[in-house]
Amino acid sequence: MASAQARRWLAVLSYTWLRVLLLFAVWLLLQLVTPLRGWLSVVVALLISGVISLFLLNRQRASMSVVVASFFGGINARIDAATRAEDDDSGLEVLAESESDAQSDAIDKEHQTGSLENDDQSGTNRT
Repeated sequence: MASAQARRWLAVLSYTWLRVLLLFAVWLLLQLVTPLRGWLSVVVALLISGVISLFLLNRQRASMSVVVASFFGGINARIDAATRAEDDDSGLEVLAESESDAQSDAIDKEHQTGSLENDDQSGTNRT
């Protein structure tokens, strides 16, 4: 299992290194052939190497995207499972709270009726 995992992440690393090497090669070529220097040459090299990598590194990008998609899919699955578990737990808490509220309401009603029987004037005095 670990070797399969390592091979999958090797696809990510190989695409990344090939992309960096392609960027460096294009930048070096721009330095030798054109008068572009500084940040402008880096930006132009990024654009040109990006277009070249669309065609040249298509297979490596496809294998890398499978690895990245499965990684983030696993994270999303864990988040969904945690949300479902939290919803299930909160449903039990709401049920327990409603039962305790019903019991406390019943106790309050008994207490209120008892106090009115003992003190009839408290319910009739309104100012």
